[in-house]
Amino acid sequence: MMQLTKIDNLNDFKRENKKIELVYKGREEPNRGQELVYYALLIDGIDKTKELFSENAIQCVINEKIETEHPSKNFAFIPNRDFLLLNTLDFTKTSLKVYFREDRNTFQDSLVGSFFYPENHLLINKRSLVLTDLRTLESKKIKFDEDINIEWAYLIDSNQIQVIQAFSNMSFIYDLETNKIIDKKTLQTNYFILIFLDGYTEGRNTNLMHYKWNCCKKLTIHL
Repeated sequence: MMQLTKIDNLNDFKRENKKIELVYKGREEPNRGQELVYYALLIDGIDKTKELFSENAIQCVINEKIETEHPSKNFAFIPNRDFLLLNTLDFTKTSLKVYFREDRNTFQDSLVGSFFYPENHLLINKRSLVLTDLRTLESKKIKFDEDINIEWAYLIDSNQIQVIQAFSNMSFIYDLETNKIIDKKTLQTNYFILIFLDGYTEGRNTNLMHYKWNCCKKLTIHL
């Protein structure tokens, strides 16, 4: 479970004129070392938490790797327990969570990040990816073996996803047509991944994009 220090506001996770806001409401520690953080969901400045979730606050995980709003503002990703893709026009909710069944146990994959493209949303989990077509809301769930631990992933084009593995210097491409891993590569030992998620610019899929978080690695990614 992600550990957070005291949060007074979410300015670090906001863009100007953002339609969706997650406002900190409180926290609890049901088990030692496990901290749960709760937020209210505001849409256009109006609290919609009770209407959409039947409770006053929802448990969420928030960090800079999670993009919560499509540049058009028509879709949002809510990083709660159900990993919800929300249509902000009609409030249709689509759950993107992925389950694994191993050794007679069923468990939900853990969230790593979220990223919007003009016509797609990519959910990045520890051992899986979920690619959703925003025009049809059809999702493709991609599961990997237990030896895969994903740090980040991004669309190369409509048919391929680049995957960077955590705690290693390995990356690979997943081919959406053949449903196979191809082109495994070794990265430089010292790398730092930088991808800006604080705004949408025309041609974002062809420009160098950066994402920053605290680690002692360095890698330059061209999208």
